[in-house]
Amino acid sequence: MKYKTLILVMFFLCTMTISKANAKINNYSLLGKCIYIDPGHGGADSGAISNKFLEKDMNLELSQKLAIELTKRGAMAFLTRDGDYDLSKSTINRKRNDLYQRTKLINNSNCDLYVSIHLNSSPSNKWSGIQTFYSSVNKENKKIAQIITSNLNKDFNNIRDYKKENNYYMYSKIKIPGILIEAGFISNNRDNYNIRQPKFQEKLIISIANGIAQYLTP
Repeated sequence: MKYKTLILVMFFLCTMTISKANAKINNYSLLGKCIYIDPGHGGADSGAISNKFLEKDMNLELSQKLAIELTKRGAMAFLTRDGDYDLSKSTINRKRNDLYQRTKLINNSNCDLYVSIHLNSSPSNKWSGIQTFYSSVNKENKKIAQIITSNLNKDFNNIRDYKKENNYYMYSKIKIPGILIEAGFISNNRDNYNIRQPKFQEKLIISIANGIAQYLTP
């Protein structure tokens, strides 16, 4: 019996070692990690609009691509929505209820991190660049914003500095660590064009995923 127990223990240790080795070889750097991705807006809420280009559609497209990339690295990736709809369960204060439902999903998931994807907009078309926002509700949020911004700076020229201005209703209620990424200004011609290009999207997604991996697996 003693020898059988020893053999089982040795088998378990070998299996763990092989699994870890395979994870490194296959770049499963996020194996066992859980990330919740929130594509902003949806349904009747289109978000920002520019020449029939709707923010809600790009938010979803980028979020789905990010989920695929994170899954390739071994993570469990969840989306608050996977189609063109909002999450509101009431016609009264629809927007507020939508945000409440998103917050509830993310908080109840006990995931390691959340990322909310949006596009920025301004009355002036001169403003441009990708930017990360964080709230002070979780002390880890600033660190995540710093790491994501640092990775974006390695891959892009027009990156705005991260900001502690993300204290809107939803983000002030989310308990797990995370950030909001504004993936460019829909109101800026260059940003508007870039964000619709597959190669630009791929580069952006990989850069964000690298930042997430750096934070979760330092």
